[in-house]
Amino acid sequence: MRLRVLFFLGLVVAGWWLVGRPGAGDLVQWAASAGSKSPGQAQVGASPGTRPVVVLSPGAGWLSTETQSIDAGATNAGLVEKDVTLDVAQQAQAMLNRCPVVALLTRQGDDKVHTLANVQDLVNADHPALAVALHSGAADAPSGTQAWYTVGGQDDQGSQRLAASLAAGVAARLSLANLGVQPETSSPSGGLYIHPWQAPAALVDLGSLGADSLAFRTKRREFARAVVQGVLGYLGLPAECADGTQIADAAALVAVTFPEQAASQNLTLQNDGLGTWDPAHYSLVAVGDTYGAAASYPLPAALAPGETATWALPARAPKAAGVYEQRWQLSRDGTPVGDPVVVLIVVVPPQAQALKDKLDQQVAEWQAAGAAKMDDLIRQMQQELAAWAQQETEKQAAKCVGVNGGLMIGVVIVAGGRRRGREKSLSTD
Repeated sequence: MRLRVLFFLGLVVAGWWLVGRPGAGDLVQWAASAGSKSPGQAQVGASPGTRPVVVLSPGAGWLSTETQSIDAGATNAGLVEKDVTLDVAQQAQAMLNRCPVVALLTRQGDDKVHTLANVQDLVNADHPALAVALHSGAADAPSGTQAWYTVGGQDDQGSQRLAASLAAGVAARLSLANLGVQPETSSPSGGLYIHPWQAPAALVDLGSLGADSLAFRTKRREFARAVVQGVLGYLGLPAECADGTQIADAAALVAVTFPEQAASQNLTLQNDGLGTWDPAHYSLVAVGDTYGAAASYPLPAALAPGETATWALPARAPKAAGVYEQRWQLSRDGTPVGDPVVVLIVVVPPQAQALKDKLDQQVAEWQAAGAAKMDDLIRQMQQELAAWAQQETEKQAAKCVGVNGGLMIGVVIVAGGRRRGREKSLSTD
């Protein structure tokens, strides 16, 4: 029994030596915390109740009362009106929601429940500040965009102004003919389904599925920008509120390195807004630790929508192993644009060449797959580093127990031998 107690004390002494020796505390503390870091969370925006509601209604895609199937709308060589208008509406919705408005859609796909006659109920239930129906012209329609406004509706003047803003925006951005705005009474039916919408309402034909088919195939983002521009123009909001960014290659923003080594990553952002960015007003700024980089970098040159700019971002790896983040944010005169971008600096211990090779391979595979889930990669890297640290701790503990435990056992054996010899001597006496 005494032997087991003394052996256990030997283990405690060995553990104390492992944790208490110079430099061991950093490794143990890092191993315990490496997998616990949570990626940054996006900030919640202002309350929707303070923002005007904009309803976009993609044309067609409703249940037809005549055929009891989905009305596809106009079609031409693989282009289907219900799909084209939904795509444009969804992209426009995402851009508009960057602004102080709440953009809603009347449908998110084929609607097998509602008919065209029900759309007014969907629109009016949202109490919009304005509402827009998006359509495309038939395959045999002439090239160009045109819009219609209500007559005898809730707000005919507002409707006419909205229709004019939309037609002008689409024509200018897509270089299409502006076929003008017309009252709904000029339609073959003598009225349009936007008539009972309880808001300034307009119906816009974005273009012809025939004559403008190339634009519909390759420039839907531009159609969405044009719709957003028309809506913001009507509301009197600055186009800059729709500024946004897209990362050209998120998978490239990872560097695996040893402590205190230099690293550099190229960050490429695309202008996903409505207007050209002026270098006098736009720059890339650091949000948090820079790890050797400057606090900000200017926009290299004027950048039109859809164009990209690249910044070479230096870094100096910290001394301690772990997963570190440079966080960057595009700024317009101090106002954040788009989401923050994370550049990972994965630092491995100097003696962990095999681990570095493994992580380099994982990063290469992640980049080849075009992955865009940075949070998942951060967790994966943290887990790999934590696992390595745990293995090293166990190895060192085993080594320590082997040396110190052996010494302690020897002490126990010697002590036990002396005690038995003393007891034998006493019994002899």
